[in-house]
Amino acid sequence: MAGPRHLLLLTEDEALAAILPAQLAQGTEYRAEPVAPGDGAARLMDPLARIDATLLDAPALEWVEPLRAASGGRPILLLGDGAASELPSLPKPVRLAALVSRMNALLAAFEASPEAGIRMGGHFFHPASRLMLTPEGSRIRLTEKEAAILLYLHRAAGRAVSRAELLGEVWGYSAAVATHTLETHIYRLRRKIEKAPELARLLVTEEGGYRLEPAP
Repeated sequence: MAGPRHLLLLTEDEALAAILPAQLAQGTEYRAEPVAPGDGAARLMDPLARIDATLLDAPALEWVEPLRAASGGRPILLLGDGAASELPSLPKPVRLAALVSRMNALLAAFEASPEAGIRMGGHFFHPASRLMLTPEGSRIRLTEKEAAILLYLHRAAGRAVSRAELLGEVWGYSAAVATHTLETHIYRLRRKIEKAPELARLLVTEEGGYRLEPAP
């Protein structure tokens, strides 16, 4: 499992903002951050946020257009009556199993699409096509393992990930396996995505592991 999936929950319903994140944190891979609807677009554009998808409470439907513009194509799921919107919707009261199933499907479809992109500093990373687009518009081709490393570190949301954890999640190896395989991939990855690989500003080394910086 490549770390938690981060959802932005846009609602003014205090009960929903308290209950749904707590339910998701119990046994699902999703974590929800409740935010006032009017602050949603700014939060989506924050490079520190690492938001995978948005849950929009139906009473805040007027915020759809700014959210679409800020989401970069990431899924937006409407909670409640979706008759007045083209957004995918989920009836209320929200059933946890139905929400998880729907989000799994929406995210799988998005991540398999050619336009799916994750902001990493000034770059855009496209997991499905294993491409990194630079701010200048250049395309960097990544290997399967390089792309998996970046995706796992992204989902760690700023947490330093140990070498043993990366080996286990990306290669399926036990922690007893030598780390030189991972270090070789990190070295090659930095040479592709860092302007100065010896002074890494995006893919940084922490004690015992690695971490993604949101903005170089």
